[in-house]
Amino acid sequence: MNDSFDDLIAAFDKMQNDIDDEVDEVLKENAKEFSIETVASAKSVMNKGYWTGNLARMIKAAKTGNLQYEITSKAGYSGFLEYGTRYMEPETFMFPVYEKFTKKVRYDLQKLMDS
Repeated sequence: MNDSFDDLIAAFDKMQNDIDDEVDEVLKENAKEFSIETVASAKSVMNKGYWTGNLARMIKAAKTGNLQYEITSKAGYSGFLEYGTRYMEPETFMFPVYEKFTKKVRYDLQKLMDS
């Protein structure tokens, strides 16, 4: 009887590892797409001056922990664009993409759970 219990625990451990891998893959793909769309969004709002591509090069997706991904822009002026200043209106490039992807990630995870 003890062997069957150990087998059951081992099966549960394998199931957890499998679902972690599948969820991580969903999050990884969404993070990659999020960063690509953020670059496109940044390029579309940068229409008052010229586009050097620096902002695009500074937008990165990175795994920061177990089932955790982060999309950031290391360009020092990103916050000024996103939120504006007292001298300029915001040229939001990241938040609209964030809103879209929070819905997409939920949908993709629900789809994974339903399969």
